[in-house]
Amino acid sequence: TGKRSASLVIGRGASALFPAHLAASYEAQDRAVFATGRAVRFQFEIISAPDGSDGWYLTNKQLVGDDAETRPVPTVVSVEAQLPRGHDAGIGLRCAIDHAREQFGSPLRVDDLAAIAGLSIPAFERVVRRTLGVSPKQFVQRLRVDHAASMLATTDASLADIATASGFYDQSQFTRIFRTAVGLPPGAYRAGHTSR
Repeated sequence: TGKRSASLVIGRGASALFPAHLAASYEAQDRAVFATGRAVRFQFEIISAPDGSDGWYLTNKQLVGDDAETRPVPTVVSVEAQLPRGHDAGIGLRCAIDHAREQFGSPLRVDDLAAIAGLSIPAFERVVRRTLGVSPKQFVQRLRVDHAASMLATTDASLADIATASGFYDQSQFTRIFRTAVGLPPGAYRAGHTSR
């Protein structure tokens, strides 16, 4: 945003910080997060920097403060991380990650994702670790856990059906990975997060 202090950004909407053509899409994302409560994870976007140059950024948005007793005003927190320079690498990585986001319920192999990105397997693993902070396998696992968590909170589907829909091999693998990632078994998570 070109602001030198967080106090100049926090509490301001996108239209106060970005050009109108960019702010409109950012505010549409914010409205979707408010309406559904679902986080935006690993969304690739081109963002104009204060110097006028464009760069690839990885956006994550989360609704926080929706507890009426502790923070009565829900807020969308957005964190953007700029991808390393190299426009072509950014485009390839975006294609691979978009593919993983659309196909997480199917078997996904790292070598297939690397091929989509146009990178060797070692180069792909390095750029994913540098950009996302996790390995490609951990990233896919996170997509699956996020989807499963959403289904647990919003549907009555059985754990076996959720495991299958989320791309896990079976309910046992789903339960083990979910418990490790979230800190609760799926049933306990559902009991505490059901929004029906």
